[in-house]
Amino acid sequence: MLYNQVPTFLSSQLSYEAISRKLEYMIENPIDALLLPLGKIVLIIFLTYFSLRLVGKVVDKIFSISAIDTNKGLTLNRLIKSVARYAIYFISFLTILINIGLDPTPVLAGAGILGLAIGFGAQNLVRDIISGFFLIFENQMEVGNYVEVNGKIRGTVEEIGLRITKIREWNQRLHYLSNGEITQVTNYSRNQMRPLVSITVPYEADLRRTEKILEKVCQEIGQQYASELLEKPSVYGITSIENGGVQFTVMALSIPESYWLIERVLRRAIISAFDKNGIEIAYPRRVLQPSESLASLLIENYKN
Repeated sequence: MLYNQVPTFLSSQLSYEAISRKLEYMIENPIDALLLPLGKIVLIIFLTYFSLRLVGKVVDKIFSISAIDTNKGLTLNRLIKSVARYAIYFISFLTILINIGLDPTPVLAGAGILGLAIGFGAQNLVRDIISGFFLIFENQMEVGNYVEVNGKIRGTVEEIGLRITKIREWNQRLHYLSNGEITQVTNYSRNQMRPLVSITVPYEADLRRTEKILEKVCQEIGQQYASELLEKPSVYGITSIENGGVQFTVMALSIPESYWLIERVLRRAIISAFDKNGIEIAYPRRVLQPSESLASLLIENYKN
């Protein structure tokens, strides 16, 4: 009963008689049975390698002469190469099976392949492909964008493939993320960014003088980095009153690529200006004020 349930193509290929006939044929005709199939396999592998290189060069050439935006062009470039790579590998695999004497047609046509596909996680594969399509269709991110994924991983997008997306962190660690697992994307490379720098000064500091110094710093940075800015830096004002002092916030509007640069130069310029003008930056401190009885006792003990 169980034997009747085995597909006919498997039972015929794995039968003892078939194996015996193949062994006899290999012994009698080693060139036709071994060398020619081996040569065909080597040729298929070479053609696969050549096809991958050819497709890569053709795709690169097409996008080099197209008028597509750089980041979007890189994204589509990597995606097309990814799809072509899967297709070429699949065709090569089927061709090798045919040349070694295995007929893949019954496997592909039979219902058994569906069960195998589901068993090996085809549902996740379909989910990854569909999610990758929407990542590109909705323009959530492109190759070269600096993004934060799922609130955990920050880095530059290196590739958006058919199934996975590659994110490289600042420390050069490369993350391979299944497209279906990407639920939240924060893109830091969209049109404009707002650098914000907060700095806290002690309560004893002259607040008006501090604000004027910050305004002067904003004016200097605005002139020096005008090409990187969409709006010149300005003093937003006092944004917080904390235990350690009064917090001022300086803000600007820059192109995405210069977001961190503007924040760094603002911090450096503010610290330098405060140092020149004798303004301290607040830090945690404690003030001990003894009660009157304790103070009088200390004075008496000191006199004695």
